[in-house]
Amino acid sequence: MLLSTLILTQSACSKKDNLDKIKIEEKNLTPCQPNKTCQYLFTENADIDGHYKMNTGSYRLFWASQKSEGIESVFYIRTPMKGDNFELGKTEILRGDVKYLNICPACNTIPLKAVDGYVKGVNLTPGKQADQTKWLLEMQIVLQAEGANGTTETVSLKQIYYPNFVYN
Repeated sequence: MLLSTLILTQSACSKKDNLDKIKIEEKNLTPCQPNKTCQYLFTENADIDGHYKMNTGSYRLFWASQKSEGIESVFYIRTPMKGDNFELGKTEILRGDVKYLNICPACNTIPLKAVDGYVKGVNLTPGKQADQTKWLLEMQIVLQAEGANGTTETVSLKQIYYPNFVYN
């Protein structure tokens, strides 16, 4: 009886651990749009302030940038340093762990803010040093005009992110 209880307990724990592991397939990546330049990078022990300036911090910071003539759109994703995977939901997005910045000096645009969605990330090279790793992120972010209710835009992105630092 004790042996069967021990086996059931161990299998229940291992199932829970498997459920905690986030799975993202490394196919159907989002292409960069024609006539645009895209970057998908991350750095460690960083943070981003309210003015979109990167500082030293306690997070792994990912950013996805899309540039064309005079216009740049950037998503910043702030995640825990610990672990080989993560998932952010609406609570983390509203807390400010996902930020969106649209830089266009000649445009007359209303700033957009991330208000809902998710971001999932998996380290594709978990045994490697941090400066040799690559991460796969999948996100679907709902953006809303700041101060407005109703008008939203949903952005989906699935891409591989590379380190923007060197340790050795």
